[in-house]
Amino acid sequence: LQIQNRDQIFNMLERNELDLAITGRVPERLDCLSEAFATNPLGFVSAPEHPLSRRRQAPLSIFNDIDFVVREAGSGTRATMESIFAQNNISPRIVMEMPSNESIKQAVMAGMGLTFLSLRTVRHELAAGHLALLDIQGTPILRQWRVAHLRTKKLAPAALGLKAFLISDGAALINVWA
Repeated sequence: LQIQNRDQIFNMLERNELDLAITGRVPERLDCLSEAFATNPLGFVSAPEHPLSRRRQAPLSIFNDIDFVVREAGSGTRATMESIFAQNNISPRIVMEMPSNESIKQAVMAGMGLTFLSLRTVRHELAAGHLALLDIQGTPILRQWRVAHLRTKKLAPAALGLKAFLISDGAALINVWA
C-alpha cells in the first residue's frame, strides 16, 4: 500500500511498481482501465468563526486575495482547485502548502486560511463543528473515486479480488466511514 499524491501514484503505476491505483482521475498519458466505485464531493472549508462561514450562496470571486492552505503540487485535489480558480479568474493567496489532509485541517481550524478538500476527509470535523463548509455557488464539486490499472497489466488474484470488492462494496463502506 502506498499513499502518495496523484502524480507519484501514476508514475509508480507506469513503472509497474503498483497493481492498482485509487484515484479521482486517470491521466490521459497512460492507457488505463478504470471504474468508478464511490462519489467524492469536494468543497471549500473554513474555521467556524471565519467571516465567510456566514455567507450564503457566495460567488467564487470572494476568494480573490483570501489566504488558502492547500495540498502540494501533484495532488488531484490541488489540480481541481487550481482549475476552478483559473476558469473563474480567481487569485487566492497560497499561504501554506502541505502533503497531508490532516495537517491542512489543523491549520484551517487554527484560522490560518481556507482550504479546498474532499468533504469525505472533513466529514467528522464538520459534524463536530470544528470546521465549516462554505456555501459557495456551484459547490460542492462532485467527482468519483475510481480504481484503475494499466490496460496491459495482468492482475494477480488478490488485486482482482480487491478491485471487485471496491466496485461492489466500496461506495457503501465509504459512506459509513467517510
